[in-house]
Amino acid sequence: MKRKLKKIMLIVLIIITAVIVITVLSVFVSRLINSDKNKIDTKTGIQESTYIDIDGMKQYVQIRGKNTKNPVMIFIHGGPASPMGYVSAYYQRELESELTIINYDQRGCGRTYYANNCDVNSNIDLLVDDLNKIVEYAKERFGKEKVIIAGHSWGTVIGSIYIQKHPENAICYIGISQITNLYENKLNAARTALEKDAIKGTEDEQKLTNLINKMSKVKEYNDMSLDDLGQLVSITSKYIACEGEMSGLSQMITGITSPDMNFDDMKWFMSQMNTEKFFAQNKEIMEYAFFGFDIGTLSKTYNVPVYYLAGKGDYAVCQKDAEAYYESIEAPDKAFYWIENAGHSMFMDNPKVYCDTIKDIMSKNSD
Repeated sequence: MKRKLKKIMLIVLIIITAVIVITVLSVFVSRLINSDKNKIDTKTGIQESTYIDIDGMKQYVQIRGKNTKNPVMIFIHGGPASPMGYVSAYYQRELESELTIINYDQRGCGRTYYANNCDVNSNIDLLVDDLNKIVEYAKERFGKEKVIIAGHSWGTVIGSIYIQKHPENAICYIGISQITNLYENKLNAARTALEKDAIKGTEDEQKLTNLINKMSKVKEYNDMSLDDLGQLVSITSKYIACEGEMSGLSQMITGITSPDMNFDDMKWFMSQMNTEKFFAQNKEIMEYAFFGFDIGTLSKTYNVPVYYLAGKGDYAVCQKDAEAYYESIEAPDKAFYWIENAGHSMFMDNPKVYCDTIKDIMSKNSD
């Protein structure tokens, strides 16, 4: 009996070892293939990951493009504190022949966090100032008078504030999954879910109604329940999410098979899994994101062209709120693009349409 049990355990161990080896080899081979696919080898191109100094802070930046004479676009990642540089080639590859694209890990997160021994203060004023320093760096390095400012989700908060402070530096502003008031955006997304036929008469309808009623009374960050927030988003997603949305597992696979993902990226990605600790670590920024920013307090007159991209299946932030705000603003040029088969991170869900939309925006600002 013992001999038989040992034999079974040995077989199980061999199978587990084989699975691990095959998985590691698959990841290794995929990273090699993607490295070749993502390689920029034009004489006029740039493929660089580096750190620049911002008032004594080591700021991580990634720069990619096939011709440095092309316009420069600075991409402000979302979150808060969710860098995307290590998967950028996946969704921006089609743009790299027409743009030089700069991704950066904001202060207090990702590679920037680890490069500064995990000791970087962060608040909205510093983040906007950091962006300005990166813009000035890009202008000087690539000989540009202006750059394109593109923000995703939380990045649209930084971007919206920045272009009103420094319109002289921007060719245009692109708000991807634009936030107007994050806490209300999430509640309104849930209210939209309640309008769907599929939820009528279900247990989810009552749960979501109760959550909305409870959360609508919350006016301060310290009174917000992360558990309630998680349930709200989870139920909302069941009735708004689109078929084309990339799953969390697929995003993780895209990350680990990217040759640009390093150990710091992995560590930061894993740290986001512990929601309570992650929110506590980034409390000041989270508090501002959920209860400090209201786009209605900004001027409705923009001195640069403004373009909003919204995923039809965005359950994280109600994009009807962004559309309503868009209708109220004045700008030299403006457009609102609804992206089909895409959610909150439309560039991951539908990179082809995302790139085509950016190209359309570029065609309007080619002078």
